[in-house]
Amino acid sequence: MKINLPEIDLKTVQTLGSLELKDELGRPVGQYFFGKGQGRTIFLFGKYKGTFKTHAECQAFIDGVLAVIPSPFS
Repeated sequence: MKINLPEIDLKTVQTLGSLELKDELGRPVGQYFFGKGQGRTIFLFGKYKGTFKTHAECQAFIDGVLAVIPSPFS
């Protein structure tokens, strides 16, 4: 399974935003919240949450979660 996080420049964001995260097959797997002064928060599979400052940290969190859990869709 792979989840690619879209690159968001928080310098251009004016309000709190969110995106639904989907796997490579288009199945919903979580939410991505972001906002200027708020940072970035990832929720995956209804139980994994992390808040980070950079896009790279968010993608590393996603990759780490996917590395240690069995696929919830198997």
